[in-house]
Amino acid sequence: MIFATQLPKEIDHAIVSNCTTHVYGRMSSPATIQATHELMAAKGGAAEDIARLSRGEFYFTTEGFERPVKLRAPLCLSWHPPNPPTAEEVAKKARAKPG
Repeated sequence: MIFATQLPKEIDHAIVSNCTTHVYGRMSSPATIQATHELMAAKGGAAEDIARLSRGEFYFTTEGFERPVKLRAPLCLSWHPPNPPTAEEVAKKARAKPG
């Protein structure tokens, strides 16, 4: 099960404390950064650069780790266009025969 949020303080503390794997990405809100610093400190780490992480950079922690570690993950394993399809493109694909 995966929980994703931009507001970590809004997730019930019982859920957060029962999750052994946490992944933290770049944040910009001071309140969110502070909340994440508190969560990471409880796991033995700190992430002073959380607001400056690049695309694909995350802090990761799971059971058995002494503290969160920074990692770089591929952005995507499949190709995606730079923009979502237009309504016309969606309709055209919906009408197309599977093949």
